Amino acid sequence: MIEWLFPTPVYVHKGSIEEIFLIQNEIKKKLPEILENDSMEAPKGWEDPVQTNIHHRWDTIGDYGFTNLDAYIKKHTQAYVEQIDCFMNNDIFMSHSWLNITSKGESQEWHAHTDSFISGVYYHKTNTKDGDLMIKNPVQFTQRGFFPAGKKVYEKVMYPPVDGMLILFPGWLDHRVGVNTTDDDRITIAFNWLTINEKRKGIIKHERTYK
Repeated sequence: MIEWLFPTPVYVHKGSIEEIFLIQNEIKKKLPEILENDSMEAPKGWEDPVQTNIHHRWDTIGDYGFTNLDAYIKKHTQAYVEQIDCFMNNDIFMSHSWLNITSKGESQEWHAHTDSFISGVYYHKTNTKDGDLMIKNPVQFTQRGFFPAGKKVYEKVMYPPVDGMLILFPGWLDHRVGVNTTDDDRITIAFNWLTINEKRKGIIKHERTYK
């Protein structure tokens, strides 16, 4: 008998039209304001081009009043944490949220959010062919194709994007976004959860310090 040990919990929810209708509308209405107010330049040191306000604003969801999206994320994050039944003695809060726009030829390299407990992404606009989310097996030997990598133990898993899809995963889990080879922009809102006491707000200064 094989015992499958040490699973990596990834939460995937594909929202129905009824679930995401208000969310999609509130983002669509505020998108021009975000693009006008926020710097969407790729942060220094990023190897691949991407348009994002990640280094400009801490709380995109809160600052732009995405109340329906906030409730949607909180509902599913609570379900994620409860199903895992993990060691977590403190309450968590959304420490950072940002907008990503991926145009033709753009992508995002392998990375992890090591300053967060839980990371996630909500897909606002996608044609389903504009770049998959790829999540890497955290066991380093399977990443290189060594035994037991194969049809049941994957080196990586790919998630084709869908409007309204929400994905949650541990912040330390390596992931990337494939190249958008289409003529359409993909628009997502990503976020991190932490368990520290002070919530960051406002505009991020150029020197970007942490407490």
